[in-house]
Amino acid sequence: GQEGGGLDWLTLLLPILVCVMCMGQSRGGSAPQRGNAETESWYTPQGIDEAYAAIVAEVGEWRRKAEEEASSTSESITSKLSGILGGGRREARFTMKEEIAPRLYRMTDGSGPIYFEFTEVEDGGTVVKATYDSSIKARITRFKAEQPLKIPAIPVSKRCQVCSKPVLPEFVVCPYCGEKLHEE
Repeated sequence: GQEGGGLDWLTLLLPILVCVMCMGQSRGGSAPQRGNAETESWYTPQGIDEAYAAIVAEVGEWRRKAEEEASSTSESITSKLSGILGGGRREARFTMKEEIAPRLYRMTDGSGPIYFEFTEVEDGGTVVKATYDSSIKARITRFKAEQPLKIPAIPVSKRCQVCSKPVLPEFVVCPYCGEKLHEE
Protein backbone atom coordinates (compact mmCIF):
# COMPACT_ATOMS: atom_id res chain seq x y z
CA GLY A 1 0.00 0.00 0.00
CA GLN A 2 2.64 2.61 0.97
CA GLU A 3 5.04 1.91 -1.88
CA GLY A 4 2.50 2.89 -4.56
CA GLY A 5 1.83 6.28 -2.90
CA GLY A 6 5.06 7.81 -4.23
CA LEU A 7 4.22 6.76 -7.74
CA ASP A 8 0.79 8.43 -7.47
CA TRP A 9 2.43 11.76 -6.57
CA LEU A 10 4.85 11.44 -9.46
CA THR A 11 1.98 10.73 -11.85
CA LEU A 12 0.20 13.83 -10.56
CA LEU A 13 3.26 16.11 -10.68
CA LEU A 14 4.61 15.00 -14.06
CA PRO A 15 2.01 16.90 -16.17
CA ILE A 16 2.57 20.00 -14.00
CA LEU A 17 6.35 19.77 -14.50
CA VAL A 18 5.91 19.47 -18.27
CA CYS A 19 3.61 22.53 -18.33
CA VAL A 20 6.06 24.60 -16.26
CA MET A 21 8.96 23.61 -18.49
CA CYS A 22 6.96 24.54 -21.59
CA MET A 23 6.09 27.93 -20.09
CA GLY A 24 9.78 28.51 -19.35
CA GLN A 25 10.62 27.76 -22.97
CA SER A 26 7.99 30.21 -24.25
CA ARG A 27 9.44 32.99 -22.08
CA GLY A 28 12.77 32.92 -23.82
CA GLY A 29 14.32 29.76 -22.44
CA SER A 30 15.08 28.65 -25.97
CA ALA A 31 16.30 30.44 -29.05
CA PRO A 32 13.78 33.07 -30.14
CA GLN A 33 11.72 32.56 -33.25
CA ARG A 34 13.04 34.56 -36.19
CA GLY A 35 11.15 35.88 -39.15
CA ASN A 36 9.37 38.90 -37.69
CA ALA A 37 12.40 41.17 -38.08
CA GLU A 38 11.74 44.71 -39.23
CA THR A 39 14.21 47.33 -40.34
CA GLU A 40 13.61 51.03 -40.51
CA SER A 41 15.78 54.10 -40.80
CA TRP A 42 15.22 57.72 -39.95
CA TYR A 43 17.14 60.98 -40.15
CA THR A 44 17.53 63.17 -37.08
CA PRO A 45 19.20 66.58 -36.94
CA GLN A 46 21.03 65.44 -33.77
CA GLY A 47 24.73 64.74 -33.98
CA ILE A 48 25.79 61.10 -33.91
CA ASP A 49 26.84 61.22 -30.23
CA GLU A 50 23.55 62.82 -29.18
CA ALA A 51 21.47 60.35 -31.24
CA TYR A 52 23.43 57.44 -29.76
CA ALA A 53 22.95 58.75 -26.20
CA ALA A 54 19.19 59.12 -26.82
CA ILE A 55 18.93 55.45 -27.88
CA VAL A 56 20.99 54.25 -24.91
CA ALA A 57 18.80 56.28 -22.51
CA GLU A 58 15.59 54.99 -24.11
CA VAL A 59 16.72 51.37 -23.92
CA GLY A 60 17.63 51.94 -20.27
CA GLU A 61 14.06 53.10 -19.67
CA TRP A 62 12.67 50.02 -21.47
CA ARG A 63 14.89 47.82 -19.27
CA ARG A 64 13.77 49.59 -16.08
CA LYS A 65 10.08 49.20 -16.95
CA ALA A 66 10.57 45.52 -17.88
CA GLU A 67 12.27 44.87 -14.53
CA GLU A 68 9.39 46.58 -12.70
CA GLU A 69 6.87 44.44 -14.56
CA ALA A 70 8.85 41.28 -13.83
CA SER A 71 9.13 42.05 -10.12
CA SER A 72 5.42 42.85 -9.83
CA THR A 73 4.47 39.49 -11.38
CA SER A 74 7.18 37.46 -9.67
CA GLU A 75 4.82 36.46 -6.88
CA SER A 76 2.57 34.42 -9.16
CA ILE A 77 2.19 30.73 -8.37
CA THR A 78 3.69 29.78 -11.73
CA SER A 79 6.80 31.84 -10.99
CA LYS A 80 7.15 30.28 -7.56
CA LEU A 81 6.70 26.75 -8.91
CA SER A 82 9.11 27.25 -11.80
CA GLY A 83 11.62 28.83 -9.39
CA ILE A 84 11.43 25.75 -7.18
CA LEU A 85 11.87 23.46 -10.17
CA GLY A 86 14.84 25.42 -11.55
CA GLY A 87 13.08 26.85 -14.59
CA GLY A 88 12.41 30.23 -13.03
CA ARG A 89 15.47 32.00 -14.37
CA ARG A 90 14.18 34.57 -16.80
CA GLU A 91 16.44 36.18 -19.33
CA ALA A 92 16.79 39.87 -18.60
CA ARG A 93 15.01 42.14 -21.07
CA PHE A 94 16.97 44.45 -23.39
CA THR A 95 20.41 43.12 -22.45
CA MET A 96 23.26 44.99 -24.15
CA LYS A 97 25.48 42.59 -26.12
CA GLU A 98 27.77 44.85 -28.14
CA GLU A 99 28.53 48.53 -28.08
CA ILE A 100 30.71 50.39 -30.54
CA ALA A 101 29.93 53.96 -29.53
CA PRO A 102 28.63 55.91 -31.35
CA ARG A 103 28.16 53.60 -34.34
CA LEU A 104 26.44 50.43 -33.08
CA TYR A 105 24.29 49.42 -30.14
CA ARG A 106 23.30 45.74 -30.20
CA MET A 107 21.18 44.04 -27.59
CA THR A 108 19.04 40.98 -27.12
CA ASP A 109 15.56 40.50 -25.81
CA GLY A 110 13.20 37.54 -25.46
CA SER A 111 11.94 38.49 -28.92
CA GLY A 112 15.40 38.30 -30.51
CA PRO A 113 18.30 40.57 -31.40
CA ILE A 114 17.88 44.34 -31.66
CA TYR A 115 20.35 46.53 -33.54
CA PHE A 116 20.72 50.30 -33.74
CA GLU A 117 23.23 51.49 -36.33
CA PHE A 118 24.23 55.16 -36.60
CA THR A 119 25.57 56.92 -39.69
CA GLU A 120 26.71 60.52 -39.46
CA VAL A 121 25.58 62.76 -42.31
CA GLU A 122 28.32 65.02 -43.66
CA ASP A 123 26.40 68.32 -43.38
CA GLY A 124 24.99 67.47 -39.95
CA GLY A 125 22.53 65.05 -38.47
CA THR A 126 22.44 61.29 -38.19
CA VAL A 127 20.67 58.43 -39.91
CA VAL A 128 19.57 55.81 -37.38
CA LYS A 129 18.86 52.31 -38.68
CA ALA A 130 16.93 50.01 -36.33
CA THR A 131 16.54 46.26 -36.86
CA TYR A 132 14.23 44.54 -34.37
CA ASP A 133 11.47 42.00 -33.86
CA SER A 134 8.04 43.33 -34.75
CA SER A 135 6.88 42.76 -31.16
CA ILE A 136 8.70 45.94 -30.04
CA LYS A 137 7.53 48.13 -32.95
CA ALA A 138 5.29 50.17 -30.62
CA ARG A 139 8.32 51.05 -28.45
CA ILE A 140 10.32 52.15 -31.51
CA THR A 141 7.39 54.18 -32.83
CA ARG A 142 6.91 55.99 -29.49
CA PHE A 143 10.63 56.72 -29.29
CA LYS A 144 10.70 58.18 -32.80
CA ALA A 145 7.63 60.33 -32.05
CA GLU A 146 9.52 61.98 -29.18
CA GLN A 147 12.68 62.67 -31.22
CA PRO A 148 13.50 65.66 -33.40
CA LEU A 149 13.08 64.15 -36.87
CA LYS A 150 13.67 66.14 -40.02
CA ILE A 151 13.85 65.69 -43.72
CA PRO A 152 16.64 67.72 -45.29
CA ALA A 153 15.27 70.75 -47.18
CA ILE A 154 18.22 71.02 -49.56
CA PRO A 155 17.36 70.65 -53.24
CA VAL A 156 17.46 66.97 -54.04
CA SER A 157 18.85 65.56 -57.25
CA LYS A 158 17.99 61.88 -56.90
CA ARG A 159 15.34 59.52 -55.53
CA CYS A 160 15.53 56.14 -53.83
CA GLN A 161 14.91 53.34 -56.32
CA VAL A 162 12.91 51.34 -53.74
CA CYS A 163 10.63 53.86 -51.98
CA SER A 164 10.93 56.75 -54.50
CA LYS A 165 11.47 59.35 -51.77
CA PRO A 166 13.92 62.19 -52.43
CA VAL A 167 17.42 61.77 -51.02
CA LEU A 168 20.52 63.92 -50.90
CA PRO A 169 23.17 63.21 -53.52
CA GLU A 170 25.77 62.18 -50.91
CA PHE A 171 23.51 59.61 -49.22
CA VAL A 172 24.70 56.04 -49.64
CA VAL A 173 21.71 54.59 -47.76
CA CYS A 174 18.12 55.82 -48.03
CA PRO A 175 17.13 57.41 -44.67
CA TYR A 176 13.50 56.31 -45.18
CA CYS A 177 13.69 52.63 -46.08
CA GLY A 178 17.32 51.76 -45.36
CA GLU A 179 18.10 50.47 -48.86
CA LYS A 180 21.55 51.00 -50.35
CA LEU A 181 21.35 53.71 -53.02
CA HIS A 182 22.76 53.01 -56.46
CA GLU A 183 24.60 55.65 -58.49
CA GLU A 184 22.49 57.05 -61.30
